[in-house]
Amino acid sequence: MEKQIFVRNKRDKNTSPIKKFKRETKEPTLISLFSGCGGSSEGYHQAKFKELLAIEKDKNARECFSLNFPDVPVVDNDISKLTGHEILDMIKLGAGELDLFDASPPCQSLSPANIGRNPFDARGMLFLKTIGLIGEVQPKVFLIENVAGLVKGQNLKFFNMVFYEANKLNYYCEYKIVKAEEFGVPQARRRVILIGVRGDIHRKFGPFKLYPEPDLEGAKKMRVCDVLPHITAFSPGQFKDRITFSDQPVCTITKTASMWVYEKDGIRRKPTIDELKKLSSFRDDFKFTGSDLQQWARIGNAVPPNMTKALAEHIRDNILTPAVLEYADSEEALEYAADLAFQAIELNNRRSIDLRRKIL
Repeated sequence: MEKQIFVRNKRDKNTSPIKKFKRETKEPTLISLFSGCGGSSEGYHQAKFKELLAIEKDKNARECFSLNFPDVPVVDNDISKLTGHEILDMIKLGAGELDLFDASPPCQSLSPANIGRNPFDARGMLFLKTIGLIGEVQPKVFLIENVAGLVKGQNLKFFNMVFYEANKLNYYCEYKIVKAEEFGVPQARRRVILIGVRGDIHRKFGPFKLYPEPDLEGAKKMRVCDVLPHITAFSPGQFKDRITFSDQPVCTITKTASMWVYEKDGIRRKPTIDELKKLSSFRDDFKFTGSDLQQWARIGNAVPPNMTKALAEHIRDNILTPAVLEYADSEEALEYAADLAFQAIELNNRRSIDLRRKIL
C-alpha cells in the first residue's frame, strides 16, 4: 500500500489522523540537498547515519556520488520547483519522521571570489527555497553549510532574512564559522554551519550544545607536510601567486584548477587528484570520474568529509539521543510536526512576491 503523507490543518484534526510511526533503522536518517560528489555524505556515513536520498543537478557529481554510495538514490530534481510533499514521497516518510536534513546551497552568489555577486539572484534564492522545504518536511534537525562570506558585508542582510525565516518555521537556530583544520582537514577552509533544532525538541530537551569542540591540538598536525611530505610549499594562484611553506594547512581548494604546489627539487606543478583528495580528507579509495578538471571541481566544491563527520557525530550523540528520538517518533510529536508542516506549506505558498523587493 502506498505510504501516505500526513500534513493536515489544525482546524480539522479528524480528517487525516497520524498513524503510529515505526522506526525501521537504529541509525539516524538523513537526506542531502545539493549533495555534490558526496563529501558531506561520506562524513555522515562514517558517523553511522543512514542516507535515504540525495539531490544533485550536476551530472558528473551524480556519477561520482553513485560510484561511492550505490545504495543511496541520487536524483536530478529542480529544487526551485520541488515540494516537501515530493521529498517525503520519495523517502516514504511523513512530516516529522526524518531525523536530519542536510543542504549545501550554491555559494557562487555569496562568495567573495564573485566580484559581481548578488545573493538575491536565482542561485541565492535556492537558499530560501531550502528553508521552505525544511519547513514542509519538518526534520528533527537541519544543517546547512555555506561560505564564510555569507555572514559578512552585503550578504549579512540576506543571511539575517534566512535566519528569520528558519525561526519563523519554529526552529531554534545557531550559526558558527567552522575552521576545517580544527576538525581533521589539512586545509584552511572556513565555512558557515547553520544548525536548527525543531522547536518542540528544543523546548523539551534543550538547550543543546549544537557544535563540537574544536580539536586545537589536532589542528597543529593538519599541515601539508604531515600528509604530503614531498611538498615544500604551495600557492593559491587564483588571485596572486603568494607562496606559503608546507608547515601550514593548504589554502582553500576551489573548483578552479588554480593552486600550485612546490616539490623539494624546486619543481612547481599542479597537485594530482590523489593529493587533492588527501588535502580534503577523502579516503584513498573514494572514486571520482571524468576529466581531471571535472574531478578537481568536484573536490573543490565538496564539503570535507572529516569536518562533516565531526559535526554529525556530535549531533548524533548530543541532540538525536535515544530519548529525543523516542519522543520525536511519538504520535504527540508527529501531530505537532504535521501541523507545522501545514503552516509551512501555507507560508511558502504566500511567498510568491519578490523577496528581494521585500527587504530592500
